[in-house]
Amino acid sequence: MRAWLIVTVLLVGLTAARGQVFEIAGGSSSLYQAQGGSITEKTPNFNASIGGGVLEGKFVGGANATRVVGDTQYILGDDYIPFVLPTDIFDTSHYLVALGAGLKEKIAGADLFSFAGALSNDFSTPLFEGVRAESPAGILFLEKKVTTGLKLSSHTVFSSHMTSIEGVDWTPDKQTHLALSGGIGGGTPYGAASMALTRPWLDLKAAYIQAGPQFHRVVVQMPMMSEPDRENVVATIKPVRYFSVSAGRQNFLSPIGMTQNQIRTTVNEGTGTLQIARTALTGSIFQSVFHGTSDIATAYTADRNITSAIHVSGSYLVSRATKEPKIRDFIWTTTERLTSRLNVSEMVNRSQGQTTVSFGGGVLANLVSVNADYQTYYVPMRRPSPFEEALILDVQLHFIHGLTLHGATFVAPDGSQQYTADAQAVFVRQQGASEGLGGGVAIGSVLGKKVIQGRVVDAAGKPVAGAAVVIDQKVVYTDDDGAFMVREHAAHTHKFIVALDQFLDGRVYRVTSAPTEVQSADEGDAIPVIVVVESISDRDPKE
Repeated sequence: MRAWLIVTVLLVGLTAARGQVFEIAGGSSSLYQAQGGSITEKTPNFNASIGGGVLEGKFVGGANATRVVGDTQYILGDDYIPFVLPTDIFDTSHYLVALGAGLKEKIAGADLFSFAGALSNDFSTPLFEGVRAESPAGILFLEKKVTTGLKLSSHTVFSSHMTSIEGVDWTPDKQTHLALSGGIGGGTPYGAASMALTRPWLDLKAAYIQAGPQFHRVVVQMPMMSEPDRENVVATIKPVRYFSVSAGRQNFLSPIGMTQNQIRTTVNEGTGTLQIARTALTGSIFQSVFHGTSDIATAYTADRNITSAIHVSGSYLVSRATKEPKIRDFIWTTTERLTSRLNVSEMVNRSQGQTTVSFGGGVLANLVSVNADYQTYYVPMRRPSPFEEALILDVQLHFIHGLTLHGATFVAPDGSQQYTADAQAVFVRQQGASEGLGGGVAIGSVLGKKVIQGRVVDAAGKPVAGAAVVIDQKVVYTDDDGAFMVREHAAHTHKFIVALDQFLDGRVYRVTSAPTEVQSADEGDAIPVIVVVESISDRDPKE
C-alpha cells in the first residue's frame, strides 16, 4: 500500500505544470540515529513530498500529496493529524499519524476532517518522514462554533481500540478560557477540566485529568507521548514590573521504552525573579519523582549588563537524589559583543572540587553564521547530578542558488549530546520559463496561504530592525519596519521565542511583552503578533 501511494504521489507531482517550488534536503543525525533525505514540491494548490532513509539500521520512508479544490482539501498518503483537546492547555503538540486518504471541508458551519486507511507508527526525523501502517482505522474530527466564545468538538477514531472524546470550549473573554473533555481513549475512560486566566498581575493555568494508567489517545507504538494526569497547575504572580514569582505542579503518564505501559511522573517547581539596579536575580527549586526515585534541586542565578557590550552571569546549582550525595556546581559566564555580528564568551565551571574553563562565541554574516555557547540543562533522568553543561553549536553556510548547509548539536532527554547535519536547496520553475531559482514565480502564493506575521517594537512603539524571533526551529529576522512573516500551507500552533542574543543592531535588550506560542491563519485574518522589547543599554544608569 505504501509503495503504491509513493508511486501515485510521484505521478501526480510530475503532472503539475504551474509555479513549482522544489525543496531538496538530506543529512545525518546522531540525535535520531538517522541518515536520509526528502524531496518536496509546492504549487499554489498542490503539495507533494517523498522521503526515506535509514533509521536505527532499518530503511523507512513515506510520501504525501495534498490538493485544494475550492474550500476542500484532499489528502493522499501519510498525514500528521493534530489531536488536540480543548483541555490541552499545557501541551498542544499531540498528534497521530495515519496512512490512506482523507479530506478537510466545512459542512453546515462545522469544520470536518475525515480519513480512511490505517493508524501508523511514526519514524520521522527532521531529515525525512517515515511511517508504517499498524491497524485499519477510520477517523472523524468535528469542530463547531455554537456562539461567540463557545465551541463544541468531537474526536473519534474507529479502530481495534475505540477512541471517542467530546469537548466543550468556552472563552467568555480574551482573558478567560474554560474547557471540558470526556469519553474513552484506546478503550480507557478519560475526563478532564481546565481553566486559564490572564490578568495584568496573574497568569494561571490549571487542569485536572482523570485517566487510567493505560490511557492512550490512539494505540500505536510510535509516537510515544506523555499524557497529563491528575492535578496540573502553573501560576505566575507579577505584583510589580520588577518582581514575579511562579509555582507549579505537573503530573504525567510517561511511556516506558517501546511498550504501551506507562508510569506516573511528578515535577514540582517554584521560581522567583527580581530585577533591581539593572541586575536580574532568579531563584528556583525543583522536585521530581520519576520511576520511584526523587530528586530535589535548587538554582540561584544573577545576570547583569556591565556595559552595552559586556554581559555577566553567575549560577549556583545544588541537587540531591534519593540516597545520593549532594552535587554542587558554580558557573560563571562572561559574554562580550565585539560588533553587531561578532561576540565571544567565556565560562568557568567549579564542580566537585574541579574547575574547567570553556570558550564560545558567534559570528553572523551573509555567507556564514556560527554560534557556540555553553548552556545548562536540568535533566531529571540523569543521576546523581541532573544539571548538564553542554556546548551548543549551530553553523549555517549560505550559497547561491538557494543552497544551505547546516549543522547543530543538541542535548537529548537523557542528557547526552548529539548532532544533526543537513543540506537544503530550493529551486523554482514556472511553465514557459527557464528552470532554476527565480523564473518569475510568485513564491509567496506557492509556499502557502497561512501566515504568521508580526512586529517587534521598543517601549516607545518604534520598530526594531534586525530583531530575531524563533518560530519552532526557524530563526526569522525583522525588516526595517520591525516586521516579520512566515508562510505555511496548513494552520499550526508553534512555539515562539525572542532570540535576544541574535539581534543585529548591537544593543542589549530585555523582553517586556511577547507570546510563548503563535498560530498561523489566512493572510487576511491573521492577528499580528506584537513583541515589545526594551533596550537596556539606553536606560538611565540610575534605574
